[in-house]
Amino acid sequence: MSTHRRAAVVTASLALSLALALPTQAAIADTLAPDATTSPEVAFHELLTGIDLPPAKKRQIEDYFAALPDDKQEAGIADPSSLFTTSEVSSSVRALPAASGGTSRATTAAASGTRTFQVNNRQEAKIGNVTVTTLSLSYTYEARGGAVTRNLGCTGSVSGAISANSSPSSWISQGRGTCEVRTQVSLLFRGVPVQFTKVHTVTTQAGNPARVDGRVYSA
Repeated sequence: MSTHRRAAVVTASLALSLALALPTQAAIADTLAPDATTSPEVAFHELLTGIDLPPAKKRQIEDYFAALPDDKQEAGIADPSSLFTTSEVSSSVRALPAASGGTSRATTAAASGTRTFQVNNRQEAKIGNVTVTTLSLSYTYEARGGAVTRNLGCTGSVSGAISANSSPSSWISQGRGTCEVRTQVSLLFRGVPVQFTKVHTVTTQAGNPARVDGRVYSA
């Protein structure tokens, strides 16, 4: 067997092994869907085993789920991210002293009209009225006139009862600065990893970098 053909066979075998090791979307959907002998309430109870909450809080969430219409229950089991709600993003912006770098830098920044702002925002992700995780975002940027000129920092974190990790990024477009934090939530349900992503963003308003708009949504 030629070297090229041997390499192709090895590559194909590795790809097949990976494909067999990873659950397909269809397999995950089949796992999440309650069977004929399992009610949505029982399936949801199993889902909650992956959330580290006190028993009383879990019962509160189960009571909330049991009161949902049948179609909402089935949708929640098929897509757990649909059960999570967050409040409207309300961010306060505060002006900071000129960025560090010495007196000369502060003087130059003041002379050019450069201002530094910071936005801090925390959002609670809930099922019913029970908080299961908290999303935090911090965005620091410089602006001159009505436009953002430089991003100084964009960070995010998550804390709470479920496993999650956050990945921040920032950019400037047409004078508007944006900080985006993508948080991937992970749950283990019937031995299958269930993951979904919540995106938390703040963007400065056009012409007024001292005000921002924010939102949280499912990716």
